[in-house]
Amino acid sequence: MSEPLANDITVGVVQTPAGGIEPPAVLDLGRTLRRHDLIVFPEMANTPYFPLAGVDPRYVPGRQAFPLEQVLDPYQVLARRLASNMVVGVCFTDGRRVRNAAVVLDRQGELVEGKGSTTGNFRSVYDKTHLCNVRGYGSTFVEDDHFHAGPELLTWDLDFARIGVLICYDRHFPGAWATLTANSADIVAVPTASPEGTKPVFAAEMQAMALQQSVLVAVANRHGREALGKSDVSYLGQSMIIGPDGRIVQIAGTGSASTATATFAGTAVATTAREMGMRGAQRPDLYTYRPTS
Repeated sequence: MSEPLANDITVGVVQTPAGGIEPPAVLDLGRTLRRHDLIVFPEMANTPYFPLAGVDPRYVPGRQAFPLEQVLDPYQVLARRLASNMVVGVCFTDGRRVRNAAVVLDRQGELVEGKGSTTGNFRSVYDKTHLCNVRGYGSTFVEDDHFHAGPELLTWDLDFARIGVLICYDRHFPGAWATLTANSADIVAVPTASPEGTKPVFAAEMQAMALQQSVLVAVANRHGREALGKSDVSYLGQSMIIGPDGRIVQIAGTGSASTATATFAGTAVATTAREMGMRGAQRPDLYTYRPTS
C-alpha cells in the first residue's frame, strides 16, 4: 500500500455496448463525463468479443484488429479533453499476433509504463495473464486459439495512486490480487467482458477480493446482446465501483452506454487496511500452489 493520498479521489467506469464502442462514440463521452482521477473501459472495448467457439470467420483475429496507435487515438484525445487517467481494455495487432491487453493513459493521453511484478521490467502494455478457456456461463470461450498469455502482472504509478489491472478471467485468481497489493496497489481496475451467466457471483467475487486486499476496485463491463456466427451472447453489464471494505459504492445503469462514478477520501484505502488488518496479517510463507510430498 502506498502512502495515504492527499486529496479525495474520483473513479469512474464506462459500460460499453456489446460489439465494441466505435471511435466517434468514445469521443462523444467527452460531452457527458467530467474530470476523474481514473476512468476504466471494458475488456477489448474496441471490438466484438470474438474468442467464442463457432464464431463467424469475419471475426477471426486480424480482420478487425488494428495497430495499437490507431486503436488508442480516440482514447488519448478523450484523456486529454477530460484531464483524466484511463485504463483501456484493447484488442490490437502488433504485426505478428493479436493481443488482448490493457493500457494506461495519463491525463495528457500518454502511455504510462507499468512495472512487472516478477522481473521489475517496465512495459507499456499489459497482456491478459490468465486466458479464458471455459465451458460455462452458457458459452464456450477459447482464448488459447487467439492470444498468448502475458508474462507478468504490472503496477502503474499515476499522479494520485498506484494501480493494478486484472483483465476479466484474471480476476478469478486470488494470488493475482495478492500480488498487486503486495506491490502496493491502491486500486485494481478490472476491464471485463462478462456474460449474463456470471450474474450469481459476479459482484460477490470482486467484493470479497476488495475486502480481503483492502483495495478500491473499478469494474467495467460491456452490456447487451452480441451475435457472432453461431455464438449469441448477452453481456451482463453491472459495471461498478467497490470500496476497500467490499461494499458496492456505485453501479452503472442497465443501458449499454452507462457510467458510474464514485469519490473516496484519499485516506480510504489506508484507513480500511489499518482497521481490517488483512494486508498485514497475510503469511505468504504459508501459501503454496505445490503439493507437499
